[in-house]
Amino acid sequence: MHLDDIEKVIHMASSQNLHTTAKHFNITPGALSKTLKKVEANLATELFNRVGKTLVLNDKGKEFVKHSSDLVHNYQQLTSRFKSDNHKFNAVIAGPAILLKSGLKKLLIPLGNLPCSVRINNVFEGEAISQVASGAAHIALVTREALKNSSHTNLVAVDVFNTGFSVAGAADHQLVQTGSLTLNKNQLLHAAFACPLFSPLCGLEQGIGSDGWQDDIAPRNIVFRCSDYSALIEVVQNGLALAYLANFVIDDLGFTKLTVKGVNSHYSEDIVLIYKPSKADGWLNKLMYSL
Repeated sequence: MHLDDIEKVIHMASSQNLHTTAKHFNITPGALSKTLKKVEANLATELFNRVGKTLVLNDKGKEFVKHSSDLVHNYQQLTSRFKSDNHKFNAVIAGPAILLKSGLKKLLIPLGNLPCSVRINNVFEGEAISQVASGAAHIALVTREALKNSSHTNLVAVDVFNTGFSVAGAADHQLVQTGSLTLNKNQLLHAAFACPLFSPLCGLEQGIGSDGWQDDIAPRNIVFRCSDYSALIEVVQNGLALAYLANFVIDDLGFTKLTVKGVNSHYSEDIVLIYKPSKADGWLNKLMYSL
């Protein structure tokens, strides 16, 4: 059994599709199927249950992928330690788009000093954590809360920044133009709001607005429900609605913060970079230690 065969099995565990993994490794589905059969024959056990066109890991497969992911990760870091400084490697970074937009700034300069190509995977937090755990990504940007609630205990977090959340509007919004930056609950109820259908961090529907605002305490007039976060930003930028946004988004876009009387609307999230440490002092350990 070769290491590259194990890498293919690990990828199949993530994609759950023979054709997707075959395309990733630039081989035919037939060749990949033979590789899987060879690995399973070598182990004398099946790793996947075939459900239609989907490959689903069974219990043995889950155990195999868990241990083999660590093996491949340590091997990659070991070889990177001894390769020349000019040898180019691939770095994969994952996370929700809203975090990648600001959080990547901490990585771009140190990565720019390394001989690497960078692939960025725009995925929700749960998938980003799983990708790092399985080896499909080297680094992910997530909230500390998401990491704490995950089942993966072998990942290390490096603090990037902390952000609060505030009600915000663009310069063209009527309230901002008139300088009415403090609202009572009645005014809040009459102001149009834009809210995401799903959390831009985890991709799940969370409460009425899915943005963290306590609508049970201070109801809002939700006029725009956006399945795409960029559409929500577009609505706010055109002065059509207010939104409850992370402060780093507000600052990046030049929006104005508003206060709501009688509502403790300010909660915060710790944003972290996560990675799987290696016993070998390869490029990833060195990069993360430098931050």
